[in-house]
Formats: sequence, C-alpha cells, structure tokens
Amino acid sequence: MNLLKKISVSLIFLVSLPAFADSFCTGKVTKLGVGRHGVVYVSGPGGLPVVYLCNLQGKSNGIETESCKAMYSSLLAAKAQNKTVSITFNPSIGSCSELGSWRYAQNVNWVISE
Repeated sequence: MNLLKKISVSLIFLVSLPAFADSFCTGKVTKLGVGRHGVVYVSGPGGLPVVYLCNLQGKSNGIETESCKAMYSSLLAAKAQNKTVSITFNPSIGSCSELGSWRYAQNVNWVISE
C-alpha cells in the first residue's frame, strides 16, 4: 500500500509538471545596457523586445541586488562572446515577443548561459 501511494503521488507530480515549467526566451543578446539609476535592460533572446530585468542598486521587479548583478554579468559575458542565453519566466508567458517594450518583464526566473 505504501508503494502504491508513492507511485500515485509521483504520477500526480508528473502530470502537473507542465504547469510549473518555465517559459524560455532563448537566443543571442542584441542589446544590453544599464541606466543611470541602475536599471538593467536587455533584448534579443527569443524575440524579446527591450525589457527591464532588474536594478543593480536595489531590489526591483522581485529580484535581489546580488542576483541582478549576477544576471547582468552572465548577459554581458554572453554578449561579449556571442553566446546563446536563455531568460526564463515563471509562471510561463505566452510569447517572448509579446512582452511590453521598455517595461519591466514580470516573473523573470533564470538567466542561463549556454
């Protein structure tokens, strides 16, 4: 009986897994910058328009300052080396290109260098 419960819980988790999956915006960084007040912006991966991610000077958009610095560093290295990156969103978004230009991209989850 204990094994049956474990299998049932595992199956429920696997069936519901897509609901927890991130949306990936993957590709090359075409634009990357920092505003005078520390706002980081990026465009390119997966058709992202220019969107704000976070702020290097304080918590913003739900992202801590240290995390923002690490995200910016990853994006800067990827751009300099012409590498592909993925910026993920959770909960998932409909399309990378649908995000509002020159606005904070809500629900940023990961920046992944590939």
